[in-house]
Amino acid sequence: MKSATLVSAGTLAVVLNVVPSTTAVADAIQRSGTEHSMGLPGPNGATSADRDRGPKGQKGDRGPRGYQGPQGFQGPQGFQGAPGVPGVQGPQGFQGAPGVDGVDGAQGPQGFQGATGAQGPQGFQGAQGSADLDTYVVFATEDLPLLGVEETAVADCTGADVAVGGGFDIDYTLGAGIIPNESAPVFVGDGPATGWQASVTGAAGVQGTFTAYAICQDT
Repeated sequence: MKSATLVSAGTLAVVLNVVPSTTAVADAIQRSGTEHSMGLPGPNGATSADRDRGPKGQKGDRGPRGYQGPQGFQGPQGFQGAPGVPGVQGPQGFQGAPGVDGVDGAQGPQGFQGATGAQGPQGFQGAQGSADLDTYVVFATEDLPLLGVEETAVADCTGADVAVGGGFDIDYTLGAGIIPNESAPVFVGDGPATGWQASVTGAAGVQGTFTAYAICQDT
C-alpha cells in the first residue's frame, strides 16, 4: 500500500509540473504510516538570481575539470609554398689523384681473311729499254709466322741492278688465314728500286712458307 501511495504522489507531482523538495518528500514518507494519511508535497520555493553565488554575491568555487575529449580529425594538407631562392654555388673541389693504369687485355682472336680486292687500273707503259739489257728474277723465302706476328721477306737485285717488277707467293702446308700486309718495291734513297719486299701476319696453326720475288734488270 505504501508503494502504491508513493507512486501516486510522484505521478501527481509530474502532472502538476511541480518538483517536490527533499524535505517535503521525507516528511511525506514519515507520515505515510497507518496512523497518518499521505499528504501531497508542496511546490519548491522561489530561487533567487544569485543562487549560484556564495555569500554576499561572490562567485562559487569552480567545479572539477571535465575529461579531455577525443582528438579531432586531421585537417587537409596546406598548399605548397613558393620555391626558395637558389643558394650560392659552392667552390670547385680539388682535383682527384690519377687512377692506376689498367692491365692490358688479352690479344683477341685472329680475324677472318678479307675478300680479294678489285684489280687496280693498268699502269702507264714505261719507256722502251735498250735491246742489249737482260732481266732476271731473284727470290727470298721465309717461314710463315705465328699467330699475330708479322714477317717480311726481301728480294734484292744484284749489285747496282734495278728492279722493274716483283710480287710474292704463299705456300700453305697446313691451316689458313694468313693476312698479306704489303707487296712493294724496295728503294734506297731517291734512286730507282733495288728489289722487292712482301710482309704477312701469321694465323693460328698455319704452317708453310711465303716468298717475295723481284724482276731485276741488268744495268
